Amino acid sequence: MMNATFARAALLGVLAVTLAACQTSNKTSNLVLSTKSPVELRAIQARAFDTTDRTRTLRAVVATLQDLGYGIEKIEPSVGTVSAVKLASLRMTATVYPRGQTQTAVRANALLFGPGIETQVDDPLFYQQLFFEPLSKAMFLSALQVDGSEDKEPAPAPADTSVKKP
Repeated sequence: MMNATFARAALLGVLAVTLAACQTSNKTSNLVLSTKSPVELRAIQARAFDTTDRTRTLRAVVATLQDLGYGIEKIEPSVGTVSAVKLASLRMTATVYPRGQTQTAVRANALLFGPGIETQVDDPLFYQQLFFEPLSKAMFLSALQVDGSEDKEPAPAPADTSVKKP
């Protein structure tokens, strides 16, 4: 009788472990990849800038993402990546890397995510209008060092309009 009870307990233990191993997690998501080829995606997602200053480019990427309303999640300067999220449903990762002797490339990758699904953003207008145009402006302003705090000529003193009596 003791052996039967022990065998039953062991069987239940093995069954519980087996069922726990088969359980799926609710945190898994299905990734819906783009229908575009990798070459097409790379052309949509990457732009080259005429600078070799990777640090300044990385800073411009961070500033652009913040200006566009993204919350920065992670910055890895050693590998040149920035990860950011907007409205809890759009994740953007940008990578900055050298391209030849005179250029720095930026590649952005956006994913829309929701309950149980992630979808690759592959619309060229999204990347052009909602990332690379603002980044280009930031890079241009950065290259010219225009930050709004430059020394301006002092404003002329207000004219004395009071009437003087003799």
